[in-house]
Amino acid sequence: MAKRVYSTGKTDRVCMMNSSSEEFSDYDSEYEPFGSETDFSTDESEIGDSSSFVSAEVSCSGSDIADRAEASFSESVNLPEVPTEENTAEDEVTIVDAVVGSEPMWGPPNNYSPEIPLFTAVPGVKVNTNNFELVDFFHVFVTEDILQNMVFYTNLYAEQFLARCPLPEYSQGHAWHPTNTHEIKRFLALTIAMDLHEGHTLASYWDTTSIISIPLFSAIMPINRYQILLRFLHFNDNATAAPPNEPSYDRLHKLRPLIESLCKRFAEVYTPTQNICVNESPVFFKERLMFRQNNPKKRSCYGMKFYKLCESKTGYTGNFMIYEGTDSFLDPPGCPLDFTFSDKIVWELLTPLLGRGYHLYVDDFYTSIPLFRALHSLDTPACGRVSHNRKGLPRALINKILRHGETYALRSNDLLAIKYCDTKNEYILTTIHDESVIVEHKTTNGPPKSKPLCSKEYSRHIDGVNKTDQIQYYNAARKTKAWYKKAAFYMIQMALNNSYVVYKATVPGPKLSFYNYQVQLLPSLLFGDVEEAPDMSDNDNVVRMVGKHFIDNIPPTLNKKYAQRACKVCRKKGIRRDVRYYCPKCPSKPALCFQPCFEIYHTVVHYEKA
Repeated sequence: MAKRVYSTGKTDRVCMMNSSSEEFSDYDSEYEPFGSETDFSTDESEIGDSSSFVSAEVSCSGSDIADRAEASFSESVNLPEVPTEENTAEDEVTIVDAVVGSEPMWGPPNNYSPEIPLFTAVPGVKVNTNNFELVDFFHVFVTEDILQNMVFYTNLYAEQFLARCPLPEYSQGHAWHPTNTHEIKRFLALTIAMDLHEGHTLASYWDTTSIISIPLFSAIMPINRYQILLRFLHFNDNATAAPPNEPSYDRLHKLRPLIESLCKRFAEVYTPTQNICVNESPVFFKERLMFRQNNPKKRSCYGMKFYKLCESKTGYTGNFMIYEGTDSFLDPPGCPLDFTFSDKIVWELLTPLLGRGYHLYVDDFYTSIPLFRALHSLDTPACGRVSHNRKGLPRALINKILRHGETYALRSNDLLAIKYCDTKNEYILTTIHDESVIVEHKTTNGPPKSKPLCSKEYSRHIDGVNKTDQIQYYNAARKTKAWYKKAAFYMIQMALNNSYVVYKATVPGPKLSFYNYQVQLLPSLLFGDVEEAPDMSDNDNVVRMVGKHFIDNIPPTLNKKYAQRACKVCRKKGIRRDVRYYCPKCPSKPALCFQPCFEIYHTVVHYEKA
């Protein structure tokens, strides 16, 4: 089981942070439902045990992995024949680097092709999706258990907060009443809908006076109710959190049940194809947080960091973990002792898939010689770009001067190191490929360009995480300033993206785009209590089924003091009946019979059949 160990200095910093009022930034800057009371727990001082990130479905036990990895380091190294000083004129590869300790020695590649292990996994969807509606794909990941936990902990936190913090006389908190799974579904649906209809502020979604008003939000839920649900939204019991100075202290305590449940479902529902990748995704967060990262190269330069294992082809997230700070040290099962922190991240995420012949692609942050050798010993070859100053790279490779388009390679058993000169020098380590070079055309009329095959394959398969980053364009996490709620919304978006991958893999015929998939999913989340969700392309179908509607007389016109119009329900049935009554709340202001058409129109989805 992966463990976390924390340095004393960092723990002291967390203890000092407990005295701040940071927690009470749960709500958005646009509104403050409860004034400035202080929460009774600290949001930004959590550490966690990431053992839940590793699925129980592991083909190698921890002890087996450790034994095989140690054996791979201690076995004798069969090197290619090393050139001597006499044949330096025939071949420039005359240097064989002996790196410190047990690290490899390097020689010419000699067109050696590494032995590729057999891919033994059975990729694809592992649940029965026959007769699935779109909402069923979503609930495969965001299960009823997850929703019930959200309901339980949200109600519990509201009860704890209201018992501890007296509210001002006119506080919105007095209007709180316990929520339920149906309301939480609507809450999540509205949050997803906010990403499809971007508004400048939270209140703009409920603005009914603007020409760009969206009737959906005010029809489904009052803004005060949405705000108070967002304020009390919780995923764990704060009272069970260990103090920062105890070994069991969990920096991600607020999210631990949600993380464990989603990681488990991601591994159970779908088995990725052979090519997978590990990379990171930032979630923008600029407020104070112990484990906030700053990466100027990323679009979300400030924020939390998610490490994700993804399928290269579809972007399906098979496993993930959240960065918890530099003072947290991973201890994954069977991990070699000489691994760095980045090596352990890959090992932690990849453990359930070891020994099955997967091909792993990583970027230069995770690429290292010890990691690649350990993975290769467990039938998991890897490929990745590597920094020129990475420990163990042969000096002959680093010092070699290349012209544009040239390639230079050295090999140590199954590990190949390649230097390729394009717009700049590119270094690649791989246990999958040989030194083959392919010719491609950058433009139709441009000259042909040679490029190592491993570089081409790397560029092709490393984009799995980038595919999942497309959900940043539908970023529900921006609706709150509490770090754990941002992270929770991002995880639910990951589940939504995974459900879309499963939908595309199992539904025959033309597929919806991700945007249209979300649009057609929303009615089932919003109207799950009716027999069939209404068509949301018509605003009337959104508004008429929810809220309070009161009948009124049709306003007089210039020619008629007592104006009349045809009843909408009767007209759908082929009957012409003029009436004096209408519904002023529905967007189309339909004329309706006093009885029974007014009731039918507002309670029956397909009122024309009633």
